[in-house]
Amino acid sequence: MDGEYDIFMGDQVVGTARVERQGLYYRFHCRCRLSGDTICRVTVTCGGCQESLGILVPRSGQFETWAKVAVKKLGQGTFRFRVLPRHSAMQEKFICVYPEEPFAYLSRLK
Repeated sequence: MDGEYDIFMGDQVVGTARVERQGLYYRFHCRCRLSGDTICRVTVTCGGCQESLGILVPRSGQFETWAKVAVKKLGQGTFRFRVLPRHSAMQEKFICVYPEEPFAYLSRLK
């Protein structure tokens, strides 16, 4: 599993991830070429498990992140890396409920 892997944004390769196994952990170093307009994070998927590797930060004209993840968290399989926006769009409307204020639609909450 040690080696270099492509990092995808959609179907486009935007960077590389270097993986090194160190005992019970994988150490990841990810580098991407991004515009910098949106804060992005890198995720790794392996064996049906997904783990966030962190926010990409600017360094030397590219964006990078480093992470260390327990081997047992990722399981067996092939690594697949993706760049995602920091916050994905919310599917539902968020409504704040305060304990000191009445909320007329409490019966509608699921």
